[in-house]
Amino acid sequence: MSFDVIVVGAGPGGSSAAYFNAKKGHKVLLIDKAKFPRDKICGDGVTGKSLSILHEMGLSDIITSTRKIACDGVIIGAPSEQELRIDISSPEDPLSAFCIERLELDNILYDSACEMVLANGGKVVCDGVIAPLIENEEVVGIETKSGESYRAPRIIGAGGYSCPISRWVLDKNNVETQDRRHYSSAIREYWTGISGNSGEFEIHFVKGILPGYFWIFPISETKFNIGVGMLLKDMDKQSVKLRKMLDYIVNESHLSHRFENAKPEPKSLRGWLLPLGSPRKGKWMPRKNYHSNCVLIGDAASLVDPFTGEGIGNALVSGKLTSNYEIFDEESCQDYQLQLWSQIGDELKNSYRLQRMLKYKWLVNWIVRKASKKPLLQELLTDMLHNKETQSLFKSKWFLLKTLLF
Repeated sequence: MSFDVIVVGAGPGGSSAAYFNAKKGHKVLLIDKAKFPRDKICGDGVTGKSLSILHEMGLSDIITSTRKIACDGVIIGAPSEQELRIDISSPEDPLSAFCIERLELDNILYDSACEMVLANGGKVVCDGVIAPLIENEEVVGIETKSGESYRAPRIIGAGGYSCPISRWVLDKNNVETQDRRHYSSAIREYWTGISGNSGEFEIHFVKGILPGYFWIFPISETKFNIGVGMLLKDMDKQSVKLRKMLDYIVNESHLSHRFENAKPEPKSLRGWLLPLGSPRKGKWMPRKNYHSNCVLIGDAASLVDPFTGEGIGNALVSGKLTSNYEIFDEESCQDYQLQLWSQIGDELKNSYRLQRMLKYKWLVNWIVRKASKKPLLQELLTDMLHNKETQSLFKSKWFLLKTLLF
């Protein structure tokens, strides 16, 4: 069976790609190995970038009715135990950032994509993809675990870091599939009854777990997503496991008093890898995410924010961007990568700088102490989250140093 576009993976990126390509009248095959609704391990944070795409998909009302608590700030906790609060509320939408369990969010996106795909003559299939279908050294479609084959001139890999399309593209491009400098490992667990959170995303750099980090994200007024993460390269140097790091925070760290009346949700502890969008050495560009007529999006394209670990927004943005191209030839694929980097590159580069800076205990303490005393810097950090012009200022190391020192 032939299609105009095949999208492998129906998470946020795949649903976005399927929706916007089908909306332009293309016959789309959307395929995923899982039956929806299904859970996806994540920090569950949703910010303004995601909401703009959700609005274009006509999902604002259902998302607004589903979300349980607004998040209007980010708290950065230093090893010194001092905390810095950054305002992230949007003048246009005071509820512009929030958390929602991926079981709910992904199903909302999937249903919307399926409706648009089917309305435009496409098909939705639950099946695992083995590999691209190759004829005369050209990709002509995909092969599935059930033995089916589907053909299309455009293939979009949206199946996460283990996506078979992603593995094939990276192999053809001679890119290491799991460069430990650009992957983090993380575990998350759902808890109820944690005290001290009034609607903020919390990221803590706790003395006993550096260079790892710990987060608390509120799902509702009583339920929280908590977890720890660390670069694989740094984990190679550590003897401690992520599970022990989490236990230390809950039971022994300066944050332990917040867990005195809290309880973990049974069987909610899960681990996963985060393919980070940190620029590759010497290029300040992402890795090459296309080959032949295949392009990668979202986690399959390694677009997770290196500092926050958030990947939903970049998945939605990259998915939508694929609908701008009628063909996936070399010129179009190069343009896709350049256009994508022009939209999210500055943000990823700034996050990469923060990730590298905040590995050092003394530096985290110094930055949080300085920023806490400088309202101008706090305003700049807030504006950076909403304004691309302000983001561009943070590309300059001199600007960062001058802002902190003077």
